[in-house]
Amino acid sequence: MSLNERRPRSDKGLSSWRKHPGKSEMEIAAIVTETTRLRLFAALGPFLAWLYCIAFLAARTDGPIFEDGRYWLPSLMVCYAFSILPMLFTAWVDRRLSDRWWRSLACGLAGFGIAFVLYYGLMHEGPSAAEHAKTFRQDWFYVALVWGLPAVVCAWVMGLTNPRESADVLR
Repeated sequence: MSLNERRPRSDKGLSSWRKHPGKSEMEIAAIVTETTRLRLFAALGPFLAWLYCIAFLAARTDGPIFEDGRYWLPSLMVCYAFSILPMLFTAWVDRRLSDRWWRSLACGLAGFGIAFVLYYGLMHEGPSAAEHAKTFRQDWFYVALVWGLPAVVCAWVMGLTNPRESADVLR
């Protein structure tokens, strides 16, 4: 056994090679990239959705958003609960389009579309659907941006963190 074979690997992110015997370094790098993508979209996406939601609420209301300060943390938790699945779907879209220069735009459209469809469905049901339809017509664009913008930002950050996925514009 040579000295290079006994020395532990020092590649950042590829330290899991011991956990996956028989896999090449490219396969391990792909696994590390996928877990990074899921972590990024699952952590940053809902947080950004909450920030955008708070910003849109602040722009639309005259007074304070919450009368009591104890509602900030529950609003973050509710936003996270509603945003985790759409953000994971946009992570899947980002993975499928990882070699395209327009993947951030496609992720944004996917997040925007999911938010539009869910908001439309919620606002057009029940006994007061006619009243809520007016609210839907006024706010649909802003509500859809709450998931569209974080999807764009997450896909863009993922492209910055993984230079292998940054695509050439001329492709």
